[in-house]
Amino acid sequence: MRLVPVGEAAEFLREGKVGIVPTETVVGLVAGERGMDRLAEIKGRSPDKPIALLCPSAEAALALAREVPRLALSLADRFWPGPLTLVLDARDGGTVGVRVPDHPVVRALLLSHGAPLYATSANRSGEDAPRALEEVEPGIVRLADFAVEGEPGGGEASAVVDLSGGQVRLLRSTKSLDEEKLSRL
Repeated sequence: MRLVPVGEAAEFLREGKVGIVPTETVVGLVAGERGMDRLAEIKGRSPDKPIALLCPSAEAALALAREVPRLALSLADRFWPGPLTLVLDARDGGTVGVRVPDHPVVRALLLSHGAPLYATSANRSGEDAPRALEEVEPGIVRLADFAVEGEPGGGEASAVVDLSGGQVRLLRSTKSLDEEKLSRL
């Protein structure tokens, strides 16, 4: 595993490379726009399957949406930065999944990179997500271009709420956000 500091990682991401980074949830596999195909290849999933974007702020995340439902504002205010992914109608058509992470390493990386990052858990599609860098499967480590050290996350993936098309659907619940809690917002 090639460990690099945040500034070098940001430069690698601008070059189209793919990295492994800690988040407050699970270890992430991240790429900029130029690294999207490699990210899908390393993950072992169809490049057509959407991948969420990590954003440095709620403003940056919500700016990617065509319109922002009131519930999205409430959820962002309550859970960001933190383990919540919102699926919204995208400005350019389709949908976009956005999240504002709450881990100092990935937040520093976002600021240094200067743009949102595509992110998914650092595991093969369908397998358990790693909580710490040491738990990342060796095959993923070999294929990734670099890793950034940091404290491990809690091990639970983010909640995912789909607010696209005027709907409200909880796609993945967590301890902090389930159907009952969502219905009270």
